[in-house]
Formats: sequence, structure tokens, C-alpha cells
Amino acid sequence: MLIGMDLDEVLADFLSSVIKFHNTTYGTSLKREDFFSYNFWEVWSGTREEAIKKVYEFHKTHYFHEIQPVEGAVEGVRELKEEHELVVITSRQYGIEKETRVWVQKTFPDAFSGVYFTNDFSKDGLRSKSKKDFCKELGIDLLVEDHLNYAKECVADGVRVLLLDCPWNKRERPQKVSRVYSWKEIVERIQFISSFHSGARSPSLPQE
Repeated sequence: MLIGMDLDEVLADFLSSVIKFHNTTYGTSLKREDFFSYNFWEVWSGTREEAIKKVYEFHKTHYFHEIQPVEGAVEGVRELKEEHELVVITSRQYGIEKETRVWVQKTFPDAFSGVYFTNDFSKDGLRSKSKKDFCKELGIDLLVEDHLNYAKECVADGVRVLLLDCPWNKRERPQKVSRVYSWKEIVERIQFISSFHSGARSPSLPQE
């Protein structure tokens, strides 16, 4: 199968580094559980523009370069790449494309055949393509995602989606989206789905 994977919070623990940066720089005491939304301005208060400015500030710090992989991601990707083609589809901006590609290759050596950027929240406000469009163009069979809106857009367009459980995506139970709770479960679900992929029968999975 051709599997698309989100980067931040699926492969890269972006938020933990952002929290360290924000707490140190702005004197807050935020925790992961405080992020009921991945729209940072809703958690930090202030405007959307102010939040975007903070994230761009974060990109210039050592915190950004010290981002660690999500627990279990390295092992999970290593296992999946043996039987599937993997690509990264990220909402990150072109301004950090080089750093992102270096991090992906260093953390997951030769695991991904491509890294695609939607350029969301860029300073110029321009988006390249949506994740839904990338999935359609590339022929993605399954997407692993943590963002509710992206998950709903893709599943509505016929892409199977595994939603990695996070504080900011608990408010809804999207139809036809299967919620998973760890990388171990991601691998198990994909192995189960792939066993039916080339056959006539389509597996029915629980949504929660």
C-alpha cells in the first residue's frame, strides 16, 4: 500500500519542543494536556497572527532543532517500510523545508519516498495544496493523521484515515475515521488492512 503520514505529532513530537520554548520564553507553565486545540492561538490567547509569529520565532531556536520522534514511530516506520511505500504529507511551511527534510532523513533513514508540504500558516498566507489534494494526486491508500479537519477532509474524499489520539482531537468522533492510541496499534491496523487490500473483501474496523 501507499501510506501517507503526517509529520508533526505523528512522526515528530513537535509540540513538546514548542511547549518548552513557550514556557521558557513567555513564562507560561503549559502542558500537552492544555492543548484542546492545535490552533495555538486558542491555547495561548492572542491573535492568529501573533501565534504564527511565535512559531516562526520557535523555528529559529535550538528547541526546533531538538525535536524528538514520537514514541514508537522509529520502530513502527522501520517495520512498515519493509512492506509498504511511505510518504510524508505535512502542513509545515516551505521556509523550513530544508531543515524538515534533513530531520526526516536523519530520524527515518531512507524510509520515505517523498516529503510533501502544504505550506499552511505561512507568512504569505499561500497554501500549495491541501492534504486531500496530495492524497488524491499521489493515490494514497491510507493516511495517518492527528488533525481532525485534515482527517475529515481526506476521509470524505475516499481516503482511509487512522487518527492518532491526541488532546486536540478528542472533541469529535468523525465517521469512517479509525482512532488509534499508539504506534503499536498503527502498525497492527495497517497490517490488518493490507491483508485485505489486494483482495475483494474490505475490512470493517471500529471507529474508536
